[in-house]
Amino acid sequence: MPPHLPAQLEFLLMCDRLKAVRRSTFLHDGSRPENSAEHSWHLALMALTLAEYAAPGTKLPRVVELLLTHDLVEIHAGDLHFAASPEAHARQLRAETEAAEQLFALLPEPQRATFHALHAEFEAAQTPEAQFARALDALQPLLLTWAGGGLGCAMREPDLTAARLRALKEPRLRAFPAL
Repeated sequence: MPPHLPAQLEFLLMCDRLKAVRRSTFLHDGSRPENSAEHSWHLALMALTLAEYAAPGTKLPRVVELLLTHDLVEIHAGDLHFAASPEAHARQLRAETEAAEQLFALLPEPQRATFHALHAEFEAAQTPEAQFARALDALQPLLLTWAGGGLGCAMREPDLTAARLRALKEPRLRAFPAL
């Protein structure tokens, strides 16, 4: 057996737990909350489908890597509603940093460093790839909730109107007006 394979398999089995992390965004049909694994898959598909709206020169494989890894930390840190208080977001950032240490420690080097770098790049949002990935991450709840006959969330969160959600997500979407 290759020496790194047991650690890699342990990491992959841990990542399967992402399927159990419930998000606050419901599926488009309103039947249930999506889970974080579904969210990550949908984001990767969105990147492939909406790639033409990324800045020229954006490396699509890197965008997909960022999207598939950025929420892995939710296995240990959980998900936070995007409209939470700034204090809650600060606590979540600390929890996610600790979760990244714990989760990526399962991997052998240099994969450990690679996954840490992906997580840091997404959070810093300085590269064109990270900016596009974060824009898609902002767009996805809007799409599920209100686009094409989505059921919205008026019953669960009457204060979270389409306009308020768009305003909360606008900073990440600003650079991509077509989205």
